[in-house]
Amino acid sequence: MWTPLTLDYSSPKESQAPGLTRIKGGNGNGPETQQAGSLRPLRDTGPSGLKEKMTIAELQTAISSLKEESSRQQLAAERRLQDVTQKFEDEKKQLIRDNDRAIKALHSELENRANQVRCAEKKLQHKELEAQEQITYIRQEYETKFKGLMPVSLRQELEDTISSLKSQVNFLQKRASILQEELATYQGRR
Repeated sequence: MWTPLTLDYSSPKESQAPGLTRIKGGNGNGPETQQAGSLRPLRDTGPSGLKEKMTIAELQTAISSLKEESSRQQLAAERRLQDVTQKFEDEKKQLIRDNDRAIKALHSELENRANQVRCAEKKLQHKELEAQEQITYIRQEYETKFKGLMPVSLRQELEDTISSLKSQVNFLQKRASILQEELATYQGRR
């Protein structure tokens, strides 16, 4: 199939000459000196040359087949990489959408709670005003009814009660004012 080649490095003079090698052919020719790295074409030496050409053709076919297979595998790997990358991007986008929805829901819930707090504070103020009006009305009513009918000690006791109720109303008004300021501060921070 191949013509056997042997390298002969027997002469020290030849080994000292850079770039020269001695090649002995298997066909009985004498030694030939040629530059290292230069190739001489194979000569057609009959049936063995035909075998060599057939072997070379088979090897070239195998090389071509392997290159095609390698190309197909590389394309398949690139497709898989693109698929995985696309899947990762899709999952990332889905997570971002889910996160945005959760944030919007939390903002909505926070706004709802803030509205509930405002409504509760308005109701509290309204109840406080109603209580103050009722106290004032009752006081005026009892003052007019019992002004002339009450003994002085009872009258003094009722006036003390009225004073106490007034101080309680003042305290509640101050408390409502403080709560209103805290609410305004809280809303200002948001």
